[in-house]
Amino acid sequence: MTELPFRDREFADFLEDISVCFVQRDSSRWHARVHLPFSMVTADGPVTLNTAEDVERNFNFYLQAMDSMNLDLVHREPLTVELCPDGTVLATYRTHLLSKGQRAVDPYVSTALLHQCTDGWRMSAILNARGHHQWTGRPPKNSGE
Repeated sequence: MTELPFRDREFADFLEDISVCFVQRDSSRWHARVHLPFSMVTADGPVTLNTAEDVERNFNFYLQAMDSMNLDLVHREPLTVELCPDGTVLATYRTHLLSKGQRAVDPYVSTALLHQCTDGWRMSAILNARGHHQWTGRPPKNSGE
């Protein structure tokens, strides 16, 4: 699928980390894959998280969404990788959200902008992210609340 510097195994590990952290309620795993400032482009508009506190607050809203949807599995399927001249990577994947083996919503495709950092790959942006708003009932705000 890809060539150096981003290998298939690294892509799979990255997707595993950004998936299981929600099921395991492990915000430290999520934080380890986010590069600040972190932006998400959703159907409701852009969201920018500038601090670790913003990321933590947004992570907790996603946990509320998971609870309201009774999710027990988040699976991200690798699709494509584009290595950019500046050393970043555009990683495209399909997300599956499941509750008791059944789809909670239709799968959707997103693309993350990844940066190689001293502690591994981190994302600074997700295009076509799904905001927690439709599941938590909270109105969308640019701060991720």
